[in-house]
Amino acid sequence: MVLLYDFIAELIFHFLIMMLIPFIHKISSHWSGRWRTFVPFLSVLIVALFLTMTFPVEITGSQFFDLKFIPIFVAFFYISSFAGFFTIFILISIKGFLSPEDIWFALINYTIISVLFYFAGKFYKDRTFGQKVSIAALFYLPITITRYVIFLQRDLKEEGVYLLLFSAVSIITLSMIIYLIEMNLLQEEIMQKVKNAEKINAISQLAASVAHEIRNPMTTVKGFLQMIKDEKNLTANQKSFIKVSLEELDRTNHIISDFLSLARPDTAAARKVYLSELLLEVADFMRPYGLMSKVEIKTSIFEGIYIVGNPNEMKQLFINLLKNSIEAMPGGGILEVSAYKKNTTADIQIKDEGVGMSNETVQMLGQPYYSTKTKGTGLGLMISFDIISRLNGKYSIESTEGKGTTFTISLPLYYSSEEVLSPSYHNGTEGQQVKET
Repeated sequence: MVLLYDFIAELIFHFLIMMLIPFIHKISSHWSGRWRTFVPFLSVLIVALFLTMTFPVEITGSQFFDLKFIPIFVAFFYISSFAGFFTIFILISIKGFLSPEDIWFALINYTIISVLFYFAGKFYKDRTFGQKVSIAALFYLPITITRYVIFLQRDLKEEGVYLLLFSAVSIITLSMIIYLIEMNLLQEEIMQKVKNAEKINAISQLAASVAHEIRNPMTTVKGFLQMIKDEKNLTANQKSFIKVSLEELDRTNHIISDFLSLARPDTAAARKVYLSELLLEVADFMRPYGLMSKVEIKTSIFEGIYIVGNPNEMKQLFINLLKNSIEAMPGGGILEVSAYKKNTTADIQIKDEGVGMSNETVQMLGQPYYSTKTKGTGLGLMISFDIISRLNGKYSIESTEGKGTTFTISLPLYYSSEEVLSPSYHNGTEGQQVKET
């Protein structure tokens, strides 16, 4: 039987090995570039896997256990499925080198685990910390039960206490790793929001101080150009130059208007807005612009959708989004605009068949000065996201390169004081009529 002192010493050793994982995650998260973050984090998982398998914890003279479950779990749920499968490949390779007789058992065992992890990873990201720890414990529980049953069958009841202690330390270690990684991700998110807030504040101050000063000389220049363009003795090239100059002045004026929108957002009192009608108006307004790019706008909007907000801001929001979707389809296509009730929210979807975006691009949307357009400033989406925030709404973006983008917005529904929120009232779109064009 293993001495308690040696057993605890080995547990501490394995615990320290696993603590390398959140430590390297913290360091690598500050490095720019996906590969500069991905490679060191995956590397430390492989190193931890190798060390824990090479120096396992001895419970009896013939029973050795390690913490290889932890690097596999972290690879699947905090990097990607590819990283998870690659880590399992490394595990099988190490297993084949250390104990070739157990390789088939490990192959079957971790093939099952990889399939379960792959499907569980789809909903793990949006869970709370407690739920994530529960998922980890739920996966590890069958392993512990199976091991304990084997110990009982082999009449190793006294060693079973060591096994239970080992399993408890494993869960505690994994929980600490999840906590540290989650806290690091949260810190990075907060720091990014602070940076964005600082940028927006700087832009707002800049807009308030110089926008009008820029507009005054621009108005004068534009007036003189409009007078000159009517001269009869101008050459074709001169007329073309004046036309381009006026267009660029209009574009500059539009950018200044976006700056002013950031500096002084529309603060008119919010009121009850008939969202169904507003969306149809915006869609009709944008149809001529869409036809210029051979884009057909289709609507599927349920009646009776009311929210609280500023109608002018909301029109600006949806015009920005539809304009972006149309411009994402230079070769034409179909732009679908749908709206419906879902529990206590109004869900609006804007789906295009455009060029799509990578995950990295989607994460950058709304950043000041970041735009996927050649002449874009990024202010349009930043203003749109700000409007959604002021409406107490939420948004999500799903995009695939070459296939298109779906922008989903959820806004709180309007209820008068007389309305009762009965279950039947919140039962989605059932019984509602829809306007389709």
